[in-house]
Amino acid sequence: MLKVKISIDDGSGKKAEIELSETDNLSKLVIVDKVFRLFGIESDVFEMVTEYDKIGKMYSSFFNEINPMEPEKLQKKNVNVNEIKEQLILGLNENKDELESTYKETKSTPEFMITGIKTEKDGVTKRYQLRYECPACFNRGTYYVFNHSKKTWCHRCQHEMDVLPATPNGFDGKSRDNFGNFFRAGEYRDMNLKWEW
Repeated sequence: MLKVKISIDDGSGKKAEIELSETDNLSKLVIVDKVFRLFGIESDVFEMVTEYDKIGKMYSSFFNEINPMEPEKLQKKNVNVNEIKEQLILGLNENKDELESTYKETKSTPEFMITGIKTEKDGVTKRYQLRYECPACFNRGTYYVFNHSKKTWCHRCQHEMDVLPATPNGFDGKSRDNFGNFFRAGEYRDMNLKWEW
């Protein structure tokens, strides 16, 4: 439904507002004509309505006759979900070896993140995961230290902390806390383990 809203303000205090719809009767057009004349607008409202009616009819006929540019995208397609599932499973089974080799080549997690051990370039020297919580500034961090390290420092405030085993059993190169740490420092301690106080 076509709706037209007309607002007139002459700037000297005269204001008028009227809303018309295409189903309105002739009496509203007469009112609009009188309002226009009150504001000094000499225009034949009836002629304007006839002109706009012609324009509206031309636009509607144009849009009714035009074909969509991409009808295949606008038409609803019947999709068989079971057929799509079967095609996906068949495609995955055919390319299984290729997918596995691609996955192995593009592993996103570095080995040391899983094992907690970084091996140096010489292939022999290892550094082990340490978690700390600084007692001075409460900064927390995870670092990799040598198994013979005695001290570490907070990387925010440079506070010195003792390096301790992350488990109550001590360091043996295999025992890790529940978060994968071999060592701890500062206020950090895995509270899920049984510590002697």
